[in-house]
Amino acid sequence: MHSHHSHSGEYVAHGVDPLDSMIAQAETMGFETFCLTEHMPRQDAKFLYPEEVEGSNGDESAALQKLQDNFCHFLEHAERIKKAHPSGHPNIIIGTEVEGCDIAHIQYAKKLLQERSDTIKFCVGSVHHINDIAIDYDQACWDAALASFDNNLKAMLVSYFDLQYELLTTLQPKVVGHFDLFKLLFPANLSVNPDTGVCGKSGDANLVPVTAANYLDVWPEVQKLVVRNLQYINSYGGAVEINTSALRKGLAEPYPSRNVAELVKAHNGGRFVLSDDSHGIKQVGTCYPAALKYITETLQLTEMHYLREENGDVTLQSMPIADFAASDFWKQFP
Repeated sequence: MHSHHSHSGEYVAHGVDPLDSMIAQAETMGFETFCLTEHMPRQDAKFLYPEEVEGSNGDESAALQKLQDNFCHFLEHAERIKKAHPSGHPNIIIGTEVEGCDIAHIQYAKKLLQERSDTIKFCVGSVHHINDIAIDYDQACWDAALASFDNNLKAMLVSYFDLQYELLTTLQPKVVGHFDLFKLLFPANLSVNPDTGVCGKSGDANLVPVTAANYLDVWPEVQKLVVRNLQYINSYGGAVEINTSALRKGLAEPYPSRNVAELVKAHNGGRFVLSDDSHGIKQVGTCYPAALKYITETLQLTEMHYLREENGDVTLQSMPIADFAASDFWKQFP
């Protein structure tokens, strides 16, 4: 089995357990591929999270330097782990998650990926911010992001997918992480004017409910942006991640939701990889049985993909869904 996206408490402020413990858990569970993808450091203080600033006694410059130092230590540590697994059990692949904070950060990521290509073999490309505001931190931040567009939900979604497109065209990530991350804190009771995109105002008789499940139906022009992004991923042979962290956070479906996943099938050849986005040992393989059901029953995929590294080259491999579902890995779950 595979996970293409993981973090640890040593190198991420909101992680829990040491990196070595994460690997030990992956070995115990019988993972065949386990990718190490700590976050690439951010360079601008406006993108720091509160726990990162608090961990540096309120000194933003020190917090930014700590991110740089931690990343260097992570790469050294990951190399040691990789050398300790020469047989490929599990197949350890060193990567990084790039948060597409803004265009400047994406350009910085491109430069750093080139400079450290000896160690970093791929990246998980993701978007965590809209208008410089984190959209997966808490509800207040999500609401602030919407407010920054004058409560125009359509404009917010357009901005998200445009920034994602900038990340895709600049970095061509082998794995596109949590494609629709904004759904995590998407309010359940939004009423929106479908013509203007603006959330409900008193006296507006044209309001319709908009959810993370129906926004593509409400705005075909937003769906066109999703299709554009997926077609570009398809053009360079990338894969979209089925990320189970959405399930452990209480959502009904992994990232991406079925509305997006069906478009992946239509416009990216159904190239999906599986990830747990773990931040501690209890999250390794989290909700994988539910993901298996989503993959085989809801999406009815015919194959799954995974990364494989041989002789320093990382390639995307495929396996029939029958082999994926018949893996001994699944026997450990009740």
